[in-house]
Amino acid sequence: MRLCSSAVPLALLVLVTAAVARAQPPPCQTLVRRIELAADPPVLPELCISAGLSTTLLFDQALALDAVELEDRERFERVESTHSLLVLIPSEKLVPGERLRLTVRFTEAGTPASATFVLVVHRGQAERQVEVFRPRSPGSCQAELQLKAAELQSCLEQRALPPPRVEAQASLAGLLMDGVLDGKGITSVNVTSQSIALPPAESFEVQRVFLHRSRSRLVVEVQVKNGDSASPWTAAGAVLLGPPGERLEPFWVLQGTPLGPGEVGTVWVEARASSKGPIGPYTLELWDENKAHTFILKGLKVP
Repeated sequence: MRLCSSAVPLALLVLVTAAVARAQPPPCQTLVRRIELAADPPVLPELCISAGLSTTLLFDQALALDAVELEDRERFERVESTHSLLVLIPSEKLVPGERLRLTVRFTEAGTPASATFVLVVHRGQAERQVEVFRPRSPGSCQAELQLKAAELQSCLEQRALPPPRVEAQASLAGLLMDGVLDGKGITSVNVTSQSIALPPAESFEVQRVFLHRSRSRLVVEVQVKNGDSASPWTAAGAVLLGPPGERLEPFWVLQGTPLGPGEVGTVWVEARASSKGPIGPYTLELWDENKAHTFILKGLKVP
């Protein structure tokens, strides 16, 4: 009989310990938690909350206005919902071990239309940031793919455009055009002469030609008068043709403003210098858009 009586308190101790263990809520996640919603979840996701500690839910889609249903909302210090963000701060009125139900609804059509969570109250522990992702509808995915395709096409078109003015100003030709750099520090030669002439059929008059050269760059500076009495002219492209087989594609073709009828202006053409010694002679071909008006300078010998 004594043996049996001593076993009873032991059994009671085991039962009480098990009951206390069952009453303790599961441990909380300390890192950022990610939850993927399902259309019909078998178990509702549980979130740890604690008095005085904020729990922020970040949704990947917008929440409907006034669409937050929170059990015992009056026992929370703060419940704020903005677009796709929900912040919860429980008060001291909540007791560890309590379980409360939270439901939100989404603005965009899809499945699930709402999401429900179970808030489990802890003492001194809370999940501070929870990221919630909702499955996207086929129509939403298709729209996003179309948007990405449009952005990609825009990027490809931007890459095909001529370099922006800000980049061009950093070139040797741009520095010369803006007057930041003069002939000092580079080799500059005035090669204007009777030997450089335009074909009689062209309506351009070349007034001055300078060649500027640094260690690796070559700039042809041409002052030209537009003899066309009706159409303005803007340089759009150029090429430097050297000895047989040598063709220099310019980095930049710069011009301050379009050249109106009868006006005089300057065009700068920059390319890579092919050697350290004197090179050439070169022939410069310079044209406007669609090559409607083209002129040619021959006999350019680079110092």
